Parts: sequence; C-alpha cells; structure tokens
Amino acid sequence: MLEQFPLPFSLFPPMALKNNPPAMARRGVGLAMAIASAWMTNQAWIQARRDGAFSMLAALAGPAFVVIGLGLVLFKGYRQERLERGEDITQLQGMDLLTPRWKAVLGVALGAAAINYAMLTGLI
Repeated sequence: MLEQFPLPFSLFPPMALKNNPPAMARRGVGLAMAIASAWMTNQAWIQARRDGAFSMLAALAGPAFVVIGLGLVLFKGYRQERLERGEDITQLQGMDLLTPRWKAVLGVALGAAAINYAMLTGLI
C-alpha cells in the first residue's frame, strides 16, 4: 500500500541497521538512567520506612534499570557487538538479538529487582 504513495525520502534507509549511537551518547543515557533509577529505588525505601507501604513499580523497576543503565555505561550495545562481528541481524528479533553478555546483564537486572522486592517486603 505504501508503494502507491512514494515519499521523497526514506523513513528507514537501507543503512539504518549499521547506524549506532555514539559511545558517549550511549554512556550518557546509561548514566542518567542509572542515577534516575537509583533515586527511584531510594524513594521506594523511604516510602517503606516512613509509611509502611511502597511503590511496587519503583521497587522492581528501579534496581533493574540501575543495572541496565550501568550495562550501557560499561559495555557496547548488543546490536553494535553483533555488527562488529559481522553477523547479519536482519532476521533476528526479540531475545535472539541479545548477546550472551546482554542476556547476563538482563539476568542480573531481574535478580536485583527480585532481591530488592524481597528485602522491602521482609522476605529476606
């Protein structure tokens, strides 16, 4: 259907898969994400101590995004890793795109979220 109405420019140029954000931009976003998420986690702890109740979103998402943000600061993006190795990522989607390193980062992030929630609820 879109072929009937050609645009004077391409929304998704063929080289778009090779374009990666600059390392400093990725690290800056990762650092900002980690700091904001650490603040969110701290707020959940303050709520729990002060009110006896806390935001489940902050308790779970906060620690997970701290880990993911630090992963962005420390490591290359999964897409960049695969492209530098010369892999074809056009057929990959979802979890298949993640490299073993980023699967480990995701696992640590989920573990951090679970541990923080368990500590806030008194399970640990």
